[in-house]
Amino acid sequence: MNCKIYLRMLFLLLGMILAVAITYAYYFSKNYPLPVTNRISFDAKIKFIREKIDVDTVDTIIVGSSLGLNNVQGAYLEKASKQCKSVLNFSIYESSAFQIEQLLELMGAFPNLKRIIYSAQYSDFPHARTFKDYDPKFLIKYIRDELNPLESWLAMFRGCNNLSFCIQRENEWQEKHMMNNKFTYLGFDNTGSVPLHIYGEDIIGHRWRNPHPGIMNPESFAAVDRMSARAKKKNIQFYFVQQAYRQPLAQREKIKNALDYFAKSINEIMIKHDGKFLSLHETLQLGDKYFSDRSHLNDQGSILAAEAIGRFIDENEK
Repeated sequence: MNCKIYLRMLFLLLGMILAVAITYAYYFSKNYPLPVTNRISFDAKIKFIREKIDVDTVDTIIVGSSLGLNNVQGAYLEKASKQCKSVLNFSIYESSAFQIEQLLELMGAFPNLKRIIYSAQYSDFPHARTFKDYDPKFLIKYIRDELNPLESWLAMFRGCNNLSFCIQRENEWQEKHMMNNKFTYLGFDNTGSVPLHIYGEDIIGHRWRNPHPGIMNPESFAAVDRMSARAKKKNIQFYFVQQAYRQPLAQREKIKNALDYFAKSINEIMIKHDGKFLSLHETLQLGDKYFSDRSHLNDQGSILAAEAIGRFIDENEK
């Protein structure tokens, strides 16, 4: 074969491969969360914010693990509170206190932020996990859609450089993350909350019957101390909400002690930094019909939680 013809065919083939790669990367970024972090719920939340949220109007963010994501419906918080005009649920599945502290490094994406609501329970505090390869400066620009065209394309290509990973995410997205009767659901409401519709046969027995061990890492409380201190320094009101726990389990001595110790420890930190503490476990006393498992509320319970938080905020910000 003539050398020129060979090179022409080679470059044509490489061009076709590049064109296919560009097309797929663009398609994927438009339809599925681009892997810009090491957590799919984080990726999905970032995509949601970029496409659906006016970051310059957000005055209230909800942070936490699934106990923030599932247990507080931001839309009902907005309705219940006169103070919370624009709520964003910025919670991410399975987040430790250290990861929430890292998440709050992204506060700069919301220039008019007035309050932070940290929704959690003692079960969120046993680990010291952090996000790896975490770049807050890049993520703030990405969230605010302030990357230049070259940076945007590079982010898209980096996200899709592992083609098998992206195909796997695409294949499992609908079944795993778009079913509201599964704990992996990522169907956001207009504020980024994820109400769970888990009742009856969809309830997972061991998650319903077995309580969490009362393991709490002292460094998790230290992380709350630091993040509430930073909020005070920035003149941002910090609310810590202890989420509800199934009453039949909470009556057991070990669980009651864990709940009480958690509440006492967090309240002391809030007093120290002029934050506010609300125990929904104590104030709401919710029955089983409002739970999806031992500590996750269903889409009825999360409305009651959001409304109670809204009333609490208005009482403290008269």
